[in-house]
Amino acid sequence: MILETMPVVQQLSSRDKRLLAEELWNAADAEDAEVMDEAAVLQLLDRRLADHEATPEALAAWEEVKSLVFPSKEI
Repeated sequence: MILETMPVVQQLSSRDKRLLAEELWNAADAEDAEVMDEAAVLQLLDRRLADHEATPEALAAWEEVKSLVFPSKEI
């Protein structure tokens, strides 16, 4: 068991152990959310790459994009 390797945790009161467990649970949830977000980003990138590979002519040149985004500026 993990607790056997952490004597400091074993010495905590029941209340503090519950608080620690809650904090650990929340931290794990946050990490899971990050992984899910990363997976969603990877799926989006995969879809965009597939779209590009299907119709590479649909891309706009950087100069064209700049002129649309910054019509009166030279960049």
